[in-house]
Amino acid sequence: MTPTPGPAASTTLRGRKRERTRRAIFDAAYRLFADEGFDAVTLTRIAAEADVAPATVFTHFASKEEIFFRRREEFRAGLPEALAAAGPAGPDVVEAVRGFYDRAIRTVLHGDDGSCDDSSGDDSSGDEGAGGAAGPVNARTFSRVLLDSPALTRSYLQIAQERQDVMAALLAERAPHADREELRLFAALAGTVGENAFRVVHEGLAAGEPAERVRAAATAALDRGFGRLARAYEGSDVLDAEPSYARH
Repeated sequence: MTPTPGPAASTTLRGRKRERTRRAIFDAAYRLFADEGFDAVTLTRIAAEADVAPATVFTHFASKEEIFFRRREEFRAGLPEALAAAGPAGPDVVEAVRGFYDRAIRTVLHGDDGSCDDSSGDDSSGDEGAGGAAGPVNARTFSRVLLDSPALTRSYLQIAQERQDVMAALLAERAPHADREELRLFAALAGTVGENAFRVVHEGLAAGEPAERVRAAATAALDRGFGRLARAYEGSDVLDAEPSYARH
């Protein structure tokens, strides 16, 4: 008598099948995005390319944008981790946020293992993309498709705003005594510096520049922007985890 799989095994099998289907849809979508551009591709075309029913695509992804920016939650998850590890003073916050953007850019350029091989930059997906360092979609393709699509540019701006909102909320949790408008201002300034560095990355990759040159330019952008922020907030207690009177 052939044994039947138990509930746990069945759940695992279903999970693997679901992930294979999700990955097939993603791979098919990016082949089409790379060949034809994001705006020209429909979800129906993606379903046909992946050899699944259109309804199956909607089961896994609500929109083309969700497919393209599949890793957005993974990237955003690094922000609370960075701020949780920050020291109590304002300069610690500036350095923590800079570190968050630096690590995100390193992943974009060199994959999840941080390798500095230019081929790793070709094999990793771009900011907010999907797939890891061994994925079929490379960062250069991600950047080119992103910059060529007005629809994706609008979606990217929304993602950047969401990232700023999350930063402001995390800062408010960290320092409940602080002025909320001051925290929103810092989040807007720091977010602008980080997104400018991402712009440098995407423009460089789309133009075919070597990964290390792009990395150097992005690092310079982060150093310049966060250096100015550090000087602007030097001596200020608006980002401190505790009010100044509580430390005396």
